[in-house]
Amino acid sequence: IYFLLILCSKPRELPFATYQPLKILYEFRDTVTYSCSPGYVKKSGTVKAVCLFAGNWDHASLTCEPLRCPLPGTLINGKLFKLKDPVCLPAISCPPPPVPKFGALVHYTPKVGNISLYLDNVTYGCLPKYALFGNETASCTENKTWSHMPECRNVQCKRPTEIDSGFMTYSPQRLYDYQETVTYGCKPSYVLDGPKTSICDKNGHWTLKPTCRAPCFVTTKKATVLLNGRKTRVEDIADQLIQHGDIITYFCKDEKEKCSHNVESRCQDGHFAIPSCYKDPGFFSIFSKSPSKLQPCAPQNATQATPPLN
Repeated sequence: IYFLLILCSKPRELPFATYQPLKILYEFRDTVTYSCSPGYVKKSGTVKAVCLFAGNWDHASLTCEPLRCPLPGTLINGKLFKLKDPVCLPAISCPPPPVPKFGALVHYTPKVGNISLYLDNVTYGCLPKYALFGNETASCTENKTWSHMPECRNVQCKRPTEIDSGFMTYSPQRLYDYQETVTYGCKPSYVLDGPKTSICDKNGHWTLKPTCRAPCFVTTKKATVLLNGRKTRVEDIADQLIQHGDIITYFCKDEKEKCSHNVESRCQDGHFAIPSCYKDPGFFSIFSKSPSKLQPCAPQNATQATPPLN
């Protein structure tokens, strides 16, 4: 016994219509049903097609026409008028954008024919040593021209000034070009506070300069303290100097409880305050236990000495 498999290819397309179901191949007696696309309605013809024994389709004759709306009716105290049909005009385009003197196009992607379309953008930049004034982006306008063109100017800065207790590295020249830099540093024991580098900006001025913060001299030579978290004697600190921002923690003795509590003092640009509770060890202190060796007192609110700012 032999079985013959009869197949049909896709049914033919009808104008403004679609069919269901969709398959790659259809078998004998498979049926598809046509319907009009959205916005169209049936005008005449049949909607079904069948896969025949010969492997072809009997033809559906569906014809679709645009859907028509009835008149909207009369508006009370109004009138009916018809809007003009829309008209498609040629696309608005602009020629290649102009380039400022000492400038360049950083981003520019023209269309075919070396043109740009309405609202296309370009981005400008300037050659080294030149600063851009105006908007860096321009657009193709409805007038077929570019919205604007920035200007590239030669900008220079005068020799920068020194900073107190510091120095700077720079080229031995009188004028500096836009975006050139100088680098600052401080004398030994001083701390640089602020940006290390200053830049010549587009207005011919130098950006913010740093400040050299002074060290602090610690007068309590005999004290045992915590310096940045490490226990040490002040007399062992080189020249008894600590840097700006360093923190010394003093041990203050509580005579009643026979314990010690900690008080911090921070070096602030040469100013350093000794906690009022601290007492330098005298002659008779050799017979008593140092506050730094006593048991810590019960926890309490942190205390910090504030240096005078005079």
